[in-house]
Amino acid sequence: MRYLFTTFEGGGHVPPAILMASALKARGHEILFVSDEVNRRAVEATGLEFEPWRTAPNRLAAAQIDDPLQDWRRIWPPAIVRSVCDAVSTGPAARYASDTLRLISAFAPDLVVSNELLLGCLIACDATGTSAALLTGNLWPYPTRMDQPPFGPGWAPPTGPSADRAHRHTRAMIRSWFNAGREQLNAVRADHGLCPLNHTLDQLDSARLIVLGASRAFDYDARPVAPYVYAGPLVDLPAPSEVLARERLRVLISFSTTYQAQTAVMARCMKALAPLPIDVVVTTGPALSPADLPESPNAKVVAWADHDQLVPNCDLMICHGGHGTLVRALRHGVPVLCLPMGRDHPENGRRLTHLGAGLMISRHASVHRIRRQAERILLDGAFKQAARKIGIRIIREQPIERSNALAALESVAGAQLAAAA
Repeated sequence: MRYLFTTFEGGGHVPPAILMASALKARGHEILFVSDEVNRRAVEATGLEFEPWRTAPNRLAAAQIDDPLQDWRRIWPPAIVRSVCDAVSTGPAARYASDTLRLISAFAPDLVVSNELLLGCLIACDATGTSAALLTGNLWPYPTRMDQPPFGPGWAPPTGPSADRAHRHTRAMIRSWFNAGREQLNAVRADHGLCPLNHTLDQLDSARLIVLGASRAFDYDARPVAPYVYAGPLVDLPAPSEVLARERLRVLISFSTTYQAQTAVMARCMKALAPLPIDVVVTTGPALSPADLPESPNAKVVAWADHDQLVPNCDLMICHGGHGTLVRALRHGVPVLCLPMGRDHPENGRRLTHLGAGLMISRHASVHRIRRQAERILLDGAFKQAARKIGIRIIREQPIERSNALAALESVAGAQLAAAA
């Protein structure tokens, strides 16, 4: 069967899609992978056929200046949602729809597997009668699941009637923010002979399957109903590396690989740990240069390190709360101090604290508070025990969840193929 994968360069969106596309190719299917030109090398390195966006936004580099979201510039939640609509979901929907229509005509896929933010791709599927699935590399980012807390505030599951009411009200409020892009979306739908939608997020109903790149164990042990299916963490989690003997505790500071204005908070974390008798390793990733951060007596700052070798030899990770970063830490039984920068970070951080595998504090926390919370985790073995426990479960269940998700994708594609026969 043929699968058309559509995604965009926006941080952690692309590696999970590459992983799922490669898994389907290994099962004997034909894949065409569409994304920004900057992702060509990573896609083709896996043997997948790559096609860049032609009329849709097409980043040539992952530099800060090329980031279409620039969501780190905004604080007010409705403005953040509006920026996502304008930059990705509804603003360029006509261009994403045009490119996807061309690719559907040329490649004739049995299933289009799209990033959940690319609503224009779903319009193309509606216009051609092509089956569509959505793939998110982490937690579901829309306020459409009634079995989960509303996405955004970082709330734990409700524990009583008043919390239930607060969740319902907040879910409805967040949903209303997405309607900022409804007119743009309906204009594109009209251009392709489709009826208007009452709400922007009604476009999601086009998807016959929604694949969640997260572990159910991490996601409050949720039991989703169709069209949702868990694929487990869509990151490669190799076998544990050797844990080396150390004379001092070691802490890893590692924030987003995309620019999120993280320089100041990383510097405060370094300052907080400076008086402690520990070793600190700081990895900046491509978003920053090591020269952007101050020197510290007990810290080594590097642009990159192999986290699968480094993390098992750490006693604590301090990070922004990106899903892949947290999962990698938990996989190695390392507790986390999370300082969310935005996006899905508060949701991941709340799940971390719910599991007892770490703590979450504001990214604006003082040096004193960061030091106090880091010491709390380092001195209380319960955090490490909880991290190890959930990590073992995630690893045990990951192959099962991924296999189920791949089978679900094959089932939807097979139904499309049979209908066309």
